Amino acid sequence: MAGDAAPEGVASRASGLPDHPRSLREIVRSGYIRVLTRNNDTSFFIYRGHRMGFDYELGKRLAQRLGIRVDMIVTQGWADMVPALLRGEGDVIAAEVSVTPERRTQVLFAAPWGHTREVVIWRKGSQVIRAPEDLSGKTVHVRRGSTYYETLTALNGALRAAGRPEVSIQLVPEDEETDSVLQAVSGGEIAYTVADELLAGIHTGYWDNLVVGPALGPGRDLAWAVRPGDVALRKAVDGLFRELRRKPDFNVLKNKYFEAERSFRRERTDQLYASETGTLSPWDPLLRKHAGEHGFDWRLVAAQVYQESRFDPARRSWAGAQGLFQIMPATARDLGIRDPRDPEQSIRGGLAYMQQLCDHYRDVPDPAERYRFALAAYNTGLGHVDDARMLARRERKDATRWRQVAPYLLLLSDRRIASGTRFGYCRGSEPVEYVRHIDERYAGYAQLVPLNREQASRD
Repeated sequence: MAGDAAPEGVASRASGLPDHPRSLREIVRSGYIRVLTRNNDTSFFIYRGHRMGFDYELGKRLAQRLGIRVDMIVTQGWADMVPALLRGEGDVIAAEVSVTPERRTQVLFAAPWGHTREVVIWRKGSQVIRAPEDLSGKTVHVRRGSTYYETLTALNGALRAAGRPEVSIQLVPEDEETDSVLQAVSGGEIAYTVADELLAGIHTGYWDNLVVGPALGPGRDLAWAVRPGDVALRKAVDGLFRELRRKPDFNVLKNKYFEAERSFRRERTDQLYASETGTLSPWDPLLRKHAGEHGFDWRLVAAQVYQESRFDPARRSWAGAQGLFQIMPATARDLGIRDPRDPEQSIRGGLAYMQQLCDHYRDVPDPAERYRFALAAYNTGLGHVDDARMLARRERKDATRWRQVAPYLLLLSDRRIASGTRFGYCRGSEPVEYVRHIDERYAGYAQLVPLNREQASRD
């Protein structure tokens, strides 16, 4: 949707800061509802310049149901969400929150929308955990404010009673999201952690050296939350979920963010689609034509199209991007693309968009470097790349050289750093790997189809 574009970043639009807890009538009268959430890769994030997220999409639908708009308010965790809710800085909490007896004393939960279990996670090669008691004597990293900490504390009570060594619970910063902890496990920085099974299933798609182990308990409900006594708003939330469950909409959303294949890793064993005749794909004539109109090397464009869609015009991503260039629906509309699956429309529109991105980086004098920045922005959005360039400049690096900026894009997966930027968190390894894979493939294409032979084929 065009309304999902995020030129101002993750920051809420200027709706003013309520100075008191608002009733549903006041919320509707104001024209907006404030949703307290987290900037992670399930609740609320920016992807290719567009707002996305399970809770963002549901918050938007709630707002539409009320005839108003939604403002997403990013917080650092449950410990921040509840005070913000009670002060009236937000109207509802939506962030894959587990329902616990303690939390029921703090807020009024809506009807559960899902269910999850807490599971042990470790890296392949570590000692296998077959039952919760196997964590005895092991070191496990979790947040103090998480339900994982409560679960491990209860497990330690059982271990003490059985005369066995307790789990050594090591605390990570409260603003550290579960996916960041899982990344640390994948990298061998920590040995074990605990995560919701719902989230673990997604992130093992990113890091295939992670092992999902046994559940630590029977499971917990997941629900949105409002202020104690705010029955009217809770009814509105419950009504939204009831309505969505009567149609395929809710399961489509749940599958999109929690079950669909979201790995951006690319196979490294595939063969270059080229031959001695210089054919890289079925779409070479279109690539030559439209790349030439922009002064781009068509072989570089072919490498990008392969990375996006494997030259499959019918390809559709988990996020709804379609066609050879995997163009997002709102971007397609802005570019005048009526059918993203049509190869010529996709190539023409995709290259028009790449031209816009290259124009954004006019201060980068080297055309090859400029295209690398444009590629990174194509993958993750201009905002995140601009944030990385800003961080690079602060460290007196050359922000016109991709290799000097890429490390700062990686830093945006650290929420302590990302929280100080305009566009917030992103999984920086994805655009960095995206550019690297295209560079490698382009080098291969350039060898297979050298410019002199390409020129000869036209003469």
